[in-house]
Amino acid sequence: MLIRNRRLFVLIALLAVLSVPLIVVHSAGGRIEGKVTDPKGAAVAGASVTITEEANDQKFTALTDAQGRYKVEGLPAGVYTVVISAAGFGEARKELVKLEEGATVPVDLRLEIASVEASVTVAAGAVKPNADPVYQALRQQGKADQDFSGPYATVNNLVLKREGAAFNLRSGELYFLAPVEGRYTAAVFIGDGEFTLAPPTENEKNSLKIFTNEPSITEQFSALTLRFTDKTFEEVKTAPGVKMGATGPQVSRAGDMFRENQTLLRKQLRDNGELQVLADLYAPERPGFFTAFISGKRFSKLVYFFNPLGIPTVSPEEVLLYSYGEDDRGYWTAFHRLDEYQKGTANSSEDHRLIDITRHEIEGTIKGTHITATDRLSFRALVPGRVVLLNLYAPLRVSRVQDEQGKDLNFIQEAKNEDADLGIIMPQRMEAGKSYTLIVQYDGGDTLLDSGGGNFILIPNARLSWYPNNSGTQFGDRATFDMTFRYPKGYTFVGTGAQVGLETKEGDMSVARWSSGTTELAVSGFNYGNFKKREIADKTTGYNLEFYANEQVPDEVRRAQIAIEQAEQRGAETYTTLGSISTTKMADSALADAQNATRVYTAFFGKIPYSRIAMTQQPAANFGQAWPTLVFMPYTAFMDATQRAQLFGNARAGTDSFFRYVGPHEIAHQWWGHTIGWDSYHDQWMSEGFAEFSASLYVQFIRKDMAKFIDFWEDQRNLILEPRPQTNGRKPYTVGPVTQGYRLNSGKTGGVARFSIYPKGAYILHMIRMMMYDQQGGSGDSRFQKMMKDFVESHYNKDVSTEDLKAIVEKHITKDMDITKNGRMDWFFNEYVYGIEMPSYRFDYQINSDGSLSGKITQSGVSGNFAMLVPLYADFGKGWIRLGSATMVGNSSVDITNLKLPAAPKKAAICALNDVLAASIQNGK
Repeated sequence: MLIRNRRLFVLIALLAVLSVPLIVVHSAGGRIEGKVTDPKGAAVAGASVTITEEANDQKFTALTDAQGRYKVEGLPAGVYTVVISAAGFGEARKELVKLEEGATVPVDLRLEIASVEASVTVAAGAVKPNADPVYQALRQQGKADQDFSGPYATVNNLVLKREGAAFNLRSGELYFLAPVEGRYTAAVFIGDGEFTLAPPTENEKNSLKIFTNEPSITEQFSALTLRFTDKTFEEVKTAPGVKMGATGPQVSRAGDMFRENQTLLRKQLRDNGELQVLADLYAPERPGFFTAFISGKRFSKLVYFFNPLGIPTVSPEEVLLYSYGEDDRGYWTAFHRLDEYQKGTANSSEDHRLIDITRHEIEGTIKGTHITATDRLSFRALVPGRVVLLNLYAPLRVSRVQDEQGKDLNFIQEAKNEDADLGIIMPQRMEAGKSYTLIVQYDGGDTLLDSGGGNFILIPNARLSWYPNNSGTQFGDRATFDMTFRYPKGYTFVGTGAQVGLETKEGDMSVARWSSGTTELAVSGFNYGNFKKREIADKTTGYNLEFYANEQVPDEVRRAQIAIEQAEQRGAETYTTLGSISTTKMADSALADAQNATRVYTAFFGKIPYSRIAMTQQPAANFGQAWPTLVFMPYTAFMDATQRAQLFGNARAGTDSFFRYVGPHEIAHQWWGHTIGWDSYHDQWMSEGFAEFSASLYVQFIRKDMAKFIDFWEDQRNLILEPRPQTNGRKPYTVGPVTQGYRLNSGKTGGVARFSIYPKGAYILHMIRMMMYDQQGGSGDSRFQKMMKDFVESHYNKDVSTEDLKAIVEKHITKDMDITKNGRMDWFFNEYVYGIEMPSYRFDYQINSDGSLSGKITQSGVSGNFAMLVPLYADFGKGWIRLGSATMVGNSSVDITNLKLPAAPKKAAICALNDVLAASIQNGK
């Protein structure tokens, strides 16, 4: 008995060790904290801490205290990158930090003294970065107090109004920064003021209410820092109650405040404000932007931003109020210009891009984890200007930029641990509608991570910006791609699109070319490693399906295997099978899953514009990602349930639904997210929600288990309804509609978006499907399939809006769905897509002696106009048969009296297939 207990203890201890570096994807959130020290171990105070969630690039920031410590709480469970920077030191970072439910993960980092060498190796003959004289003038502003030596304004009751906001400068002094190119672009207000803002829509009022408890905000402040390229200076100068002067008594304080703002932007927010100003100075015809950093008495870290050309982070909106505080961080409200609502033109399809990228020709070389690349980028100017703004992962450093004639161009890129936004200055003003070409050379060693055993991972934070992408989009700019990569022999490179020709050899390097042909892709990517390949050609769908698995396990698994081997060598029985892990053994199973999923999705949604889909392994345990034609799968999805349970140290991990459905979900993104993209963040719910819905079809038609299908939707319902630590105790559906997208996440609401746009987005399509299902007529899903194929064909390889979906549903509306008898689905979209109401249902019934059915269906917990089709089912011994549906409006009841049936049912129910999203559904005799 003693020996048996000792061996059991060894197993438990091993599993505890093994479970530390690995997590299950849908667990709860927690805290990352640590201490930052210099090379001698001394604390570094005031260091900038940026913690980025790798799955959706959401950032959380903090500063170290006097003891060099930091703490960021309320983080959703997931995988993070921690980056620390401080003046005089090089950047320190830690990738793939895994955070579990309720856990505290310590991340202590040491900063090394910064090298005196330049951060970028400039190609011979190339222009040095940041050398543009106007940019340099902007960048040097504020370094000396005399920069604010004049003019300044003494103000009394000066009101600056900007699109829904008003800044009442009741009394005080306004110090203007010295002009550049004859234009004033910054000012500091010191005094007494009030900021008010009232959003123009109910959803935005509700969003603001989460932070203020009111549908508007009135905030007293004692200071403002303003950055602008609009007519703010001219407005102040000519306003009544303003007295202009040569210099003011608080000029030194104004300078300090501006420098603090510079540090905030550059070190913490990592936003190059001077680059934004430069773009407008070189395009003087633009209306200009206005930004106010508000030192409020209640909310001290508010920023109001208005830009008529749109704000990329909340595109296509032009107005944004956000906070960078720890407890109230987030986008509080964002909306269009007020006159757009008055005209009825406000919509998520507005295009605020400054350029339209049409083609990428990328030549790259991979050596270890270092990438050297050149992107020949073609684009069309959409608005006049000289500055091209691009997204490029900050550790990738640009060494040269040329135009199509080979002329070297000025470009902007600050240090990688600061505001490293990339801007390229064209030699002349670009004309709207005209095409241009840029050749961008860059390289870096922090984009690929070597996980050991020939396992490499493209850092999630870099997956949309490992090449120069359009900064005017949140996801990507559809373009054609041609990629040629050189990489070490013995490894495999798998790209998006299709391989052109055979792999060739150049010395000790392999060379492969991949192309999207004439098909535009929103994003492009690759996987790289020591892969073993299997493939099948599916004659049913016409797709070539490929599977790439690493022949060796990542280091984190290998370490676990070594620990097991050592324990067993000491005579312990570990009762594990982890030593035999081989993801390549799952090739047949993975290909079968891919084949079955693509067959179902093709039958329901139609063809995609790609001829192949590659399932590739990535050395991350708990998340997947889809590119066009290329799917990244967590290596844990290619392990059996027993091995996963042993690896994670709990039985639930072995059977967690994430691992069962991650493949079908990611494959579905070939339809939802790539073939059909989204116009704006308001429409991203369709991509994630529809992929989740597609997984339910996989459960129903491939698993062929209606009980699991019903359970699938019950799980989705619970995700939507139940408060949990990840959502800071809030019920996800109450926070906001699915059209708020990842804006739903905040310091107040945690990672609630994951529990809204995925499951509720899926449920919305599930309800539409079930309303269209024809059981009585025998055509089943044919009406729904026809609608979905029409949706894909009508918007083939394009981005869509939520209103585009509504239009296609109305085009295929059934008689029963036409509740308002006007051919419109406003009632449903207003309730479930744009709204947050949640009904409850009760069905009390009896089966009469003659076999007929009587009862009452009750809808409650909703407003007077809330309408829904509530399906009624009966089970005659062979599963649920739909009898019809009741149209419910408001808090009301519908009586069923002696409904004649072909036989006496064993039981009856409403919403038997979980086909109405509700707070509760009660069925009882």
